Amino acid sequence: MRVRQQRFPFITLLLLCFPLFQAAAASTVRSSHASLDEIHSRVLAARSAAAKAPAAPAAPDAPVNLTSLMARKGCAAFANLLASTSDAAQAFASSVDGGLTAFCPIDQVMKPFLPTFKNLTPDGKLSLILYHALPVYYSIASLRTGNGVVNTLATDGTAKNYNLTVQNEGEQVTLKTRLTVATITATLIDKDPLAVYAVDEVLRPEELFKPVESTAPTPAPAQAPAPEAPKKKKKKAPKAGKSEKALAPAGPQEQPGDQKAADESAAARNGLSMVMAMPVATAALAMAVSLF
Repeated sequence: MRVRQQRFPFITLLLLCFPLFQAAAASTVRSSHASLDEIHSRVLAARSAAAKAPAAPAAPDAPVNLTSLMARKGCAAFANLLASTSDAAQAFASSVDGGLTAFCPIDQVMKPFLPTFKNLTPDGKLSLILYHALPVYYSIASLRTGNGVVNTLATDGTAKNYNLTVQNEGEQVTLKTRLTVATITATLIDKDPLAVYAVDEVLRPEELFKPVESTAPTPAPAQAPAPEAPKKKKKKAPKAGKSEKALAPAGPQEQPGDQKAADESAAARNGLSMVMAMPVATAALAMAVSLF
């Protein structure tokens, strides 16, 4: 009986405290829900502010190293000339922002040309390198659809034009000077404002490489052959039944044997007639004299 009396107050206490614990738990849950709603609201607000803020500008692309690009793509010899000629390298670099189209000869054709390049004057070397670039960006598509004369970086507006002629046939694009014809063989880069193409020939301007006239003596013209003597026409033998006029020779010739015999016979007859007529004439003359 004592045991029951000792447990009763404890159970009663628990029953009395349970509503308090339940209320505290509900309050904690409501507080937690309130905190989550507040956090969600803050996230939405941050996203909205980020969407309204102007986008940060994209970082500009790093400038292209022209000589490095050319060297990696099979134009190392030309890249070395460009790098070693400070004025040319500066002209290339300063033209990129406004648009530049460069043509670099491949090593297979540039290396044999180096001795000729070394014999040029400093101005000639600079002009030759600048001759391989246009101060305008031309994509490969525009080169394949356009034909005509274009200016180069070497063009200075004087009598030395340093121009190129662009021609295309289908997918093939050629660059023509008065001395050379080069074909684009590869695209190294084609991204506005810069385009670089490999070509299979060194572009030689006529302002630097005029055609050399031959110094060999001109051979004497062959003498005209002497005119041939006119051939004499062979005369045809006379045909029977033709008149004598038609058969008369052009010049004196010996009479035929039959004609000669006929003439002699006629002369003999004429002489005999004269001999026989002489006595008759004599008798007539004597008779006339006797009458007188």
